[in-house]
Amino acid sequence: MVGTPHIHDLLLLRGESAVTSTAGAPCPYLNLNQRPWVVVRRGRIADGSIPVGVRGTQRHERCAGFTGLSEVLETRRPDQLRLILAEDSRRPLQAFRSLSYLESHLAGLDLTWGPGGSVGYELASEIPAVRADSDLDFILSAPQKLDLTEAQDLWRMISSAPGKVDALVETPFCGFSLEEFVTASSRKILLRTSDGRILGCNPWNLSNGKDS
Repeated sequence: MVGTPHIHDLLLLRGESAVTSTAGAPCPYLNLNQRPWVVVRRGRIADGSIPVGVRGTQRHERCAGFTGLSEVLETRRPDQLRLILAEDSRRPLQAFRSLSYLESHLAGLDLTWGPGGSVGYELASEIPAVRADSDLDFILSAPQKLDLTEAQDLWRMISSAPGKVDALVETPFCGFSLEEFVTASSRKILLRTSDGRILGCNPWNLSNGKDS
């Protein structure tokens, strides 16, 4: 039985009709000739309805929609996705070289992390999505508050990767940029919540959309 998915999880669906766009129409870009994978986007999961994003073959082919939990055949979390799943011919791409670097340098990290974006999608679906100029989306799960010094050390390591890495930290309440967290001149940073984006200073303690 498939458990409740979380943001950034990749979901294998039964078919292209399993997704309805936010406008209520069928969501385009899912191709039954390929395994229909979607990503869980930020939002509330209620009554078995999951907010998902659909990726087409072109950069402009994106669709925000919803699917039902009963339509999910398989789930892949970011922390389950590693370079070993990539085709040998794809590994020289910059984003995959960055992933290889992080797997080596973060081997002892006591936090759950994995790739998102095009890298995560390709590793889960086996459908080529990474381009020569693709960045690596790095998803870090931080249920407990990060010490600023620890976060700064982590960012220095991540930013030394061969290619650009967009590091997103996910707390139980929101997501935020690791780079912004360690470099912000003011206390408040942009927090991505299920109800929208807000400015706040404590991503681990939100109350009614504001810091407490």
